[in-house]
Parts: sequence; structure tokens; C-alpha cells
Amino acid sequence: MANRYWVGGSGTWNNTSTTNWAATSGGASGSSAPTTVDDVFFDANSGTAATVTIQAAALGRTVNVDKSDITLLLAGSPTFVGNFTFTQGTLNLSENTLTVLRFLNTNANTRTIAFGVAGSIVVTGNNATVVSFQGTGLTLTGSKNIVCNYSGATGTRTFSMSATGTVETNVPNIFITAGTDTIASIGRVLTLNFTGFKGTYNSAATKTIFGGLIFDPGMTITGSANNHSFAGTLGPYTITTAGLTLDFPLQFSGNGGTWAFSDALTQGATRNFIVGSSGASGTVQLKAGVTSTVGVFSTSGTLQKYLQSTLAGSQATLSQASGTVNASNLTIKDINAIGGAAWNAYVDYDNDDAGNNDGWNFGLSPPYATYEPPIIIRSFTQPRRF
Repeated sequence: MANRYWVGGSGTWNNTSTTNWAATSGGASGSSAPTTVDDVFFDANSGTAATVTIQAAALGRTVNVDKSDITLLLAGSPTFVGNFTFTQGTLNLSENTLTVLRFLNTNANTRTIAFGVAGSIVVTGNNATVVSFQGTGLTLTGSKNIVCNYSGATGTRTFSMSATGTVETNVPNIFITAGTDTIASIGRVLTLNFTGFKGTYNSAATKTIFGGLIFDPGMTITGSANNHSFAGTLGPYTITTAGLTLDFPLQFSGNGGTWAFSDALTQGATRNFIVGSSGASGTVQLKAGVTSTVGVFSTSGTLQKYLQSTLAGSQATLSQASGTVNASNLTIKDINAIGGAAWNAYVDYDNDDAGNNDGWNFGLSPPYATYEPPIIIRSFTQPRRF
């Protein structure tokens, strides 16, 4: 095992060329090209404004990129058997796939990852933190797809995504396509897709999901009281429950975002289902023709929100076992409200009956609904007669 340092500025990294490799930082070139047992470094001595073209066969154990004006440009789809640590610089996938054990990105330096339309990062590792997108200064463009395909059953895979952006244009999609272990996803993601995963999703820790949430019918979910906030401003984004019970709170807090359920929702009996938040106006579409069961339905915020069926003119059924729902600032269309709950959507609470709804009370709220005008009794005095 040896260290290999890139020197001499721009060049091509392949399996044979020794032109740009040194045994020490800033040392003389001529060292052998890295192999799967060598650690690779791009640092302050790698050359000014350097572009390193990585050919498909290029290999290394770990890769450490720590230079603000360096660009790694993929000319193929390389595989690295260790960690890829991206501290600063530019990584241009150029429609290719970068395969690594773990992808770590945990500081506030300026750095860019350009995925292209179809580029992706594939992560093969298990345990500890397999993906970390933290800190300010990170810019993502293109597909923003991260695929995690570890298929073993060891421990817990953690995704540390605490500060990847404040809107969906700068957060990655996470696809977990295999595995029978436990997944812990922390922080911010665009769409979290478990298709192909057969393990357990630990829903603990609050999450911000800017896009969709797609589960696999062969997996299990650990319930928690931690909120899953859907915060996007675009859409429509898809939520697929795959017949599983979502035993955690759901809040649709994006301003302008749209979320469409592709199947029936069954939520834990005590879990909140909140449409809206302060300063948020979004749309939730429940699957037409099926019954979606929530724990505790409510609305939040003073902007108008929208509750609809996924198919205009065809009702979706919304059920809550008990309690009283008092919606506000909600436009409702094609929703049949059932269950033991009382469904109030008072018009003086700025609710709007947009048509084809059943089970809702769109009348006036108390005390206005029971208000009766006072009875005025006039007394007339007969004129005296003499």
C-alpha cells in the first residue's frame, strides 16, 4: 500500500501513466499509477486550475480531493474500493457513474458536483455513514442521483444530510436499491426511494424531504414521533406506501409543492397528518378510489392549501377514527371524509368547497352557526279619546 499525490496540473489519470503521480505532496512525478491498495490525494501542490480526466479503468483505494481550483472530469465510470472524500473543488461526472465505498462531504468549502442528465454516484458500503452531504458551499447540478446498492445484512447504514440545501434544486435523490439491514436517513433529501430494499427503515430523527417518498412492499418501518416534513416548491412528487403503515407524522410544508399518493395511505393512529405550515401553500392529492387513513388530520398556516383526489371528478376517501377536525384555509375537491371523526371545514375559517365532496361540514362555525337575531318588540300606545 502506498500514497499517490497528483502533481503537475492538468492531465489524464489511467492505469499506466506516471506523468502526474508522486509519492509525496508536491514531489517529483514518475511514481506508478495508483492501484486498488493505494490512497490518492489531490491537494494544494497538485497544480493551478488543473483538470484531471479520469478514464474508465482508473482505480484507487481511497480518493481525497482538497483543492479549490481542481476539476475531476469523468471520461468513463471508475470504481474506487474505498472512501471518496470531497473537501473542495469540482467533480464533473459528465453523464457517467462514480462507484465508491462511501462518499464523504463534510465542510463549508466551495465545491460543486455536476451530475449531468444521467450521471450518478453509486455507494457500495455498509455501516457507519455511507453518504455525508453537510456544510454550506456545496452546489449540485443535473440528476443529483445517489444510488446505494449494498446487499448485505450488517448493522445500520446512515445518511448524514444535515445541510445540503434549503430548496429541492440543491439536494440529492437517494435510491436504496438493495439490502436487508437497517437504514437511518438523517436530514435533507430530494426523493427517498427504497425500491428493491428488503430491510428496515428507522424513521427516528426529523427529516426534510423536498421530493417524494417511495417504499418497497418487502421492507419494514420502525415507527417514531419524528416528523417527516415535505418541503418542496415543485412537483408533483410521488408518495408510495407499498401497503406499509407509515407510523410517523407527516407534514406538507412546501410553498407551492404538490404531493400525490400513488396508493392508499395507512398512518399510525396517533400520528399527525398536517397540511401546510407558516408561509406555506401546497397541494396534497390522495389516491382516487381508495381509502386513506390518517392519525390526526389538521391544517397549519394562513395561506390557502389544497386537498384533492389524484383524479379530477373521482373521489378519494379520507378516514380518521375519532376526534374533531377543524380545517382552515383549505380548498377541498373530490374528497369523501369518513370514520368516527367530525370533519369541519367552516367557510368562515377560509375553507372552500370546490365540489364533489362528502362528509364535510362547510357551514358556519360556532357561535355563528347558532346565532339568532334579537326579536324587537315595538309597543304602540293607543291615542286617548275624549
